[in-house]
Amino acid sequence: MEMQIFQKGFNYSQDGPGNRLVYHLQGCNMHCPWCANPEGIDIKGSVMIKEGFNEDICPRKAVENGVFDSRICTGCEKDCLKMDHLCVGLSCTSYFLEELTDEVMRSKAMFFDGGGVTFTGGEPTLQLPSLIKVCKALKEKDINIAIETNCSHPELTSLLPYIDDLMADFKHYDDEKHRHVTGISNAIIKKNLKKCSDICPVHIRIPLVGGFNSSEDDAKNFAKTISGFTTDNITVEFLTFHEYGKTKWSQCGKAYTMTGNEYIKSDTKKYFIDTFKKYGIKTVNT
Repeated sequence: MEMQIFQKGFNYSQDGPGNRLVYHLQGCNMHCPWCANPEGIDIKGSVMIKEGFNEDICPRKAVENGVFDSRICTGCEKDCLKMDHLCVGLSCTSYFLEELTDEVMRSKAMFFDGGGVTFTGGEPTLQLPSLIKVCKALKEKDINIAIETNCSHPELTSLLPYIDDLMADFKHYDDEKHRHVTGISNAIIKKNLKKCSDICPVHIRIPLVGGFNSSEDDAKNFAKTISGFTTDNITVEFLTFHEYGKTKWSQCGKAYTMTGNEYIKSDTKKYFIDTFKKYGIKTVNT
């Protein structure tokens, strides 16, 4: 079996406890317009141009005046993606599961302060069979394993026996608004948050995006929704809107639709924290 990965590297405490080797798995079933990793959305991988790309290289004019149209690459029989010096390539790389397991074990000395390996995305559960197999193998080797997921997979709980930390992205409590912006319903997400919090600790991350989910009413409705889960097993972290991935959208030939007006006010995060405290929900910062 293989796993498609578009990014990997070490990170401290932001993707689970301690120093961690973080793998970003290719493919996501959501299409959040603020995504910091747009190259990870397409399950088959995204064609990306890199710094130094020469527009004259492509005879079909996939790049003109600095604008990349990745649709032109579809069906093209040129060997651009096989030639690194052309500064264009596919976002992801295939790993055999044994190869990935060996890489993790060679990195074990770096897992200090309770660290380990984290699988995120994209959405890692789109590769669930491979993910379960590699997590099971690493668990047998006593590696701390964390998963960051949007909780939309109906078989999410099948992962729980093989992981130590579950981080759950929760974009919106309202199904219609969630569906309109992300492209999918939040019904299964809320069911999974309830199921998982009944079984184990869940660290919920809410990205606060102006004009989408950051009003005072949103704070109250998020808190009401989460208070219906097993709150003794829940911690919540609020992330603020940023545009770190903006450049990568153009590198993938995708339109970036955020206007820059989505940054939240300085006191918004505090209001959310105070509101959740009133509902007895623990909040943290990592």
